[in-house]
Amino acid sequence: MNKAKPWIIAHRGSSGEFPENTLAAFWDAVKSQADIIEMDLQLTADEQVVAFHDTIVDRIFQERSGKKIDDFSLFELKQKEIGSWFDPKFEGLRIPILMEVLENLPQDTSLILELKSNKVKLLESVIQTLEVMNKSLGLGYISVRDIETYKTCKEISSKHKIGLMQKKRTPKETIEEVVKNEIEIVQIRWKNWKPDEWKRIEDLDVIVTAFSADERSDFEFLVDKKIDGIHTNYPKRLYEFLNKE
Repeated sequence: MNKAKPWIIAHRGSSGEFPENTLAAFWDAVKSQADIIEMDLQLTADEQVVAFHDTIVDRIFQERSGKKIDDFSLFELKQKEIGSWFDPKFEGLRIPILMEVLENLPQDTSLILELKSNKVKLLESVIQTLEVMNKSLGLGYISVRDIETYKTCKEISSKHKIGLMQKKRTPKETIEEVVKNEIEIVQIRWKNWKPDEWKRIEDLDVIVTAFSADERSDFEFLVDKKIDGIHTNYPKRLYEFLNKE
């Protein structure tokens, strides 16, 4: 942690102003000068990689309440629009597959690909898609939630960086995992970190990104900490803060 100006990480795209994990949200993040775009990835029943956060599909399939994304084929999911829950003006947007996202964004766009499950097939499919598209993640990385998946990722893919999310771990447990497993990138839930815990993570040779921040006071705090990256739902807001006169 030593960056004077942190990376702007668009959390699920510009998800404060657009339906999350949609091409519209991702494109707005590009236009808003985000350094990295983060998205959530899952597998459908027919093993297609889609960008979607919720495991349960209640937000888009009220009539199929309780069902999971992997209960549906890509064809079934594509029948549902996913924009109107956010705002009626976005009605008609569809769940994108990873291939669509890569095809529609500039080739040099940096990405954080968050794996929403520990299925090896999901990881393999993501890596295969990146190889087919000859896509580098740039400043980004593949983001996972548990150590076993982290180790599997390291074994399967030496080309792409791997990051670990704090999730339900305490700051102390997170630091211990970083040290024990020589983690290179860690995403922390920064608001419950105490000064001594900040000091410990600062002293480690690890890239630290903060999830998440949308307000000026939070931006100021994290910039003061020299955090490496800030996950935000409003990348334009963070860009304007970081580049103010």
